[in-house]
Amino acid sequence: MTIMYIHGYGSNGNATKGQLLRTMLPQHRVVSPTFDYDHETPWAIQKQISETIEKEDVRMIVGSSFGGYHTLCATSFFHGIVWVINPARDVVATIQRVILANGTLSQDAANFLNEYKDFDSKVFQRQVQLNQSGRWPDDTPLNFALSNDDELLGDHRPLLDLFPCHDRVVWKDNCGHRFLRFEELDLLN
Repeated sequence: MTIMYIHGYGSNGNATKGQLLRTMLPQHRVVSPTFDYDHETPWAIQKQISETIEKEDVRMIVGSSFGGYHTLCATSFFHGIVWVINPARDVVATIQRVILANGTLSQDAANFLNEYKDFDSKVFQRQVQLNQSGRWPDDTPLNFALSNDDELLGDHRPLLDLFPCHDRVVWKDNCGHRFLRFEELDLLN
């Protein structure tokens, strides 16, 4: 089986979590492309994800943080096993608070934020509505790995209110936002 890892903001395809997946699942192929979140629109990122899924015959996606958000959005076209680790839930507020934290909003930063506002309303919110209506596809098992002590994104319980139709939730203490305890997750069962 081919598994795709979608990294978070400020990371890359060769980051620790992608390496952990490769070590943990040696019998499977793990692809982990690098996404240029700073210079690509969310629409372009989703296109790259879709193209990778098709080209590599991906059967499972694991996404973390900002990559977890993109993973949830990719369920609009991907049908297979989905794991999201400490995903960004309110991406616009997260961008404003974490990525654009310096307080000045250049035209490029404003455009970046507006792209995500548009994308969030058209893609993420549609997936939330689909899940809340109970019409989540059976061939897309949705699983969450969440930290009780996420210092960057805070409390993840509201996320589960957005996605009540899920297969599994694994809560972990003492792992923070980075959540490197992959070996404690049973990703394939």
